[in-house]
Amino acid sequence: MRKLFTGLLITFILSAFAIVSVTAEGSKEISMSAAGTAATTSTDTTTLAAGLTSGDINSSAAFTAGAGSTINGYATAVAAVTLGAGCSVTGNVTAGAAFTSGDSAKINGSVSAKAAFTSGANSVIGGNVTVGADYTSGAKSIIVGDVYVAGAVTLGAGSRILGSVHSGTGVITYGADATVGSVN
Repeated sequence: MRKLFTGLLITFILSAFAIVSVTAEGSKEISMSAAGTAATTSTDTTTLAAGLTSGDINSSAAFTAGAGSTINGYATAVAAVTLGAGCSVTGNVTAGAAFTSGDSAKINGSVSAKAAFTSGANSVIGGNVTVGADYTSGAKSIIVGDVYVAGAVTLGAGSRILGSVHSGTGVITYGADATVGSVN
């Protein structure tokens, strides 16, 4: 019995060291959800494959999320952020360069991009948008908050900004049936 206990204790200790060393290296920790999709949490992630779920995203480079992926938290990248069609983000998105989202992407927070902003058709952003260059929204997209743009603003057909729009160049181009709460 004592040998069995000692063997189990050694196995447990070795397993603990293996887990600590993987986490200390900043490698991805992957777990399987009840639905069988991988959920990742990482200290430096550049890609989230289509259909996968992750917690907060931090990238020391650009970040790309595949179609239908979910981020339960924020997404921050030193360079560009690209979200595929049907992606969902529950927090804020911060891009050190351009921001691009595919059709039907949904962000519950705000978006900040140091370069251009381009959203796909039917996309929804639940907060403010701050852009360091030009802003282009897809058809029937919705921004719930205010939009602050250093460059020109182009609104896709039927798109809506419920808050105000601030264009650094004063150029705002409206697609058919596009609406803005107010222009400043």
